[in-house]
Amino acid sequence: MSAIVPDDEGEIFNGFGSAPIQRNPSQSGKRTKKRWSFHSNVKPNLVGGVIDSRASGQRRMSDVTGGIDGVHAQIDPYHISPAQLYSTESGRLFHAGKICIALAGLPGRGKTHLSVSLTRYLRWLGVKTHSFHLGDYRRQNGGEDLHHDLFVPTPDSAKNNEFRRKIVDECLNDMLNFFKFDKGQVAIYDAVNALPEYRKDLEEKFRELNIQTLFIESLVTDDSIVLKNMEQAARLSPDYINWDYRQAYRDYSERIRILTPYYQEMNEVDNSNGLSYIKFINFGERIELYNSNYGYLINKVVFFLMNSRIKSGSVFFARCWKNSLDYSYDPPLDATGVQYAKNLTETILEYRRASEISSGVTSGVTTGVNSAATSGASSVAMTPTNSGTADPTVRAPKDSTSFVVWTSAKKRTIQTTQFLAKHNIPIRNRVQLSQKNPGMVGGMSQEQIKEQFPTEYEQFLKDPYHHRFSRAESYHDLAIKIEPLILEMERMTGDILIIADDTVLKVFYGYLMSCSCYDIPSLNFSTDEIIEIKFNAYSNTANRIPIKSYD
Repeated sequence: MSAIVPDDEGEIFNGFGSAPIQRNPSQSGKRTKKRWSFHSNVKPNLVGGVIDSRASGQRRMSDVTGGIDGVHAQIDPYHISPAQLYSTESGRLFHAGKICIALAGLPGRGKTHLSVSLTRYLRWLGVKTHSFHLGDYRRQNGGEDLHHDLFVPTPDSAKNNEFRRKIVDECLNDMLNFFKFDKGQVAIYDAVNALPEYRKDLEEKFRELNIQTLFIESLVTDDSIVLKNMEQAARLSPDYINWDYRQAYRDYSERIRILTPYYQEMNEVDNSNGLSYIKFINFGERIELYNSNYGYLINKVVFFLMNSRIKSGSVFFARCWKNSLDYSYDPPLDATGVQYAKNLTETILEYRRASEISSGVTSGVTTGVNSAATSGASSVAMTPTNSGTADPTVRAPKDSTSFVVWTSAKKRTIQTTQFLAKHNIPIRNRVQLSQKNPGMVGGMSQEQIKEQFPTEYEQFLKDPYHHRFSRAESYHDLAIKIEPLILEMERMTGDILIIADDTVLKVFYGYLMSCSCYDIPSLNFSTDEIIEIKFNAYSNTANRIPIKSYD
């Protein structure tokens, strides 16, 4: 097999000049619409070359969403992200080349949550990013066999040891295909990466291919975080589909117990090996950087980590009353709008009460949690039952009961919260939530715009997301404007209700559900329903809540 030749040398020699964003780039040269699947049944030689798996025609193994949101979907070759500022010939932004972000840490430390949320944010910025979860490859190749010997880095069984090598090779091969054939920029490797020698070997393999490697080690010293993550994993992990919750909880805690003695925290050994890594402690409580030599893109990753928390709540979207009002017009709510505010309040409060009841676990059992240090890593020992495993009826301390409402600065959105305020719910007014300024075409119908501005209208139809009418804003402008709110939302752990114009709700929805910018303008929000986006570690889900009438 021939050695790999870096596929971005042209960019290095010809410069990093940017080109205007285009939906359909030129078909000249080697550009192709042919897709590949991230999967090959042939064991790759990761040092000598990469196997082109584009022709296999199989579903990419890292897709765990089942079509719920787009964070695991294949990246279209002509994809333009909602907040993308520019495009380049290579498809890579910020002059950053290719980067592998390798996660490290014991189970229950939020690695999958981190990989998915970071993927969502980087894709939003226009960085071609994909998460590769080693667990997906284990499930695909091992079926329902969850024998815990498969999880330790050096299994006793020769068969299990060979199985581990096989799934790691397949995952890394798909990552290399992503870089070489899909012009990928950031691949996130979601695995335990327990031993220093494995981490060094991984860094060397990617360095030989001109791929920078950054490790992010997720450490948890706060036992309540581990408890909450264990509870969510037992309910939502693809490993435990159709499992009884008690059985899944015991199995997951047993996995942590068995793997803990093998895990070696990143330390002086990794420093001497020249690894660049970040210690991400208690999911953002403290961040430590080692051997840092980062450019702009990695600094964006660090900035995101500073704002990242374990998400367990929901984001609710409610459209403001009289959405069709002129941009400059700001009247108070009329009588019908006040009734809408009351209906909205009662519906959301009733829904949250019902959700808290349905998600509860009946238990009179308390939790005994002890912190223990094993090989320099933090671990959690759960209260054992007679069988010696963790008690699945325990629940993590509930710290996500907060509820905050965000509105724009318009009178009608502020007044929509009047009944929520009576329940002592915090209300935050955000100027970034102001509706999209329509400019010169404000108040005009589609037919009027077509008649008076035929050329502008034709350009709008070609790209309704990026097009600006005279003195107007585009959806892209809104995406750039709300980035501070996105980061603020990532720092929060409770529920958020956003009441705003539908143009703003469309862009927020596009971020949370990883939509293409070409889908965002056609999203629909009405005053008949609330849209709920539910966070979980693997993918976000959307739910419609009809607004009831309370006369």
